[in-house]
Amino acid sequence: MIAGLAGAIRQLGERSEIHLIAICSRGEIFCGGRDGRGESAAGLTPYQVRNQMMGPVLSVYEALMEVPIPVVACVHADAIGFGAALVGGCDIALASAAAEFAFPEIAHNIAPTMAMSAVIRKLPPAVLSYLIYSGERIGAAEALQYGLIGKIYPAENFAASCGAFLTQLAARPRPVLETIKKYQNGAVGLSAAQSYDYAGALLALVRQAK
Repeated sequence: MIAGLAGAIRQLGERSEIHLIAICSRGEIFCGGRDGRGESAAGLTPYQVRNQMMGPVLSVYEALMEVPIPVVACVHADAIGFGAALVGGCDIALASAAAEFAFPEIAHNIAPTMAMSAVIRKLPPAVLSYLIYSGERIGAAEALQYGLIGKIYPAENFAASCGAFLTQLAARPRPVLETIKKYQNGAVGLSAAQSYDYAGALLALVRQAK
């Protein structure tokens, strides 16, 4: 299912008529984490473990970053483990006031480096360290304060609020949405002068393409 999610994100991003991707969920939770029951590394080389067991998860994070259009997480309820990482890997995260978030892997003696890779550019280092080492559940207000999500809607009208946001965003020209995402991802780590030049070059290109 995880590999299928990565594939769906990439395929949707290739369709020029699609301006954004929304990741939603049905049921009582958004995502309770990856189900690793039945997995075994017995007889596998480290290379095989990386590709067969870790590869599908990492492919989702890569797809979220590489797909040219914005990906929006609509988090109606709890996002735990892989769920929290999935939320952090999206470009925009809208959350219900009732949602909670956690990285509980340490309680199972697992080092959640893959989940960390999805959110390390989004969460402040001190916050990330605390959440990872403690495994503590946080509410939507704390998640917003820390930068894991971007907006909280009341639980009672969450679906309608998300729908209105998605409709408005999807009406924007795809080149504009692509340019915003490209700049936000590409400008990280640049000097101030480089970021100015990059911003100007991208804007000139998208304006010329109109």
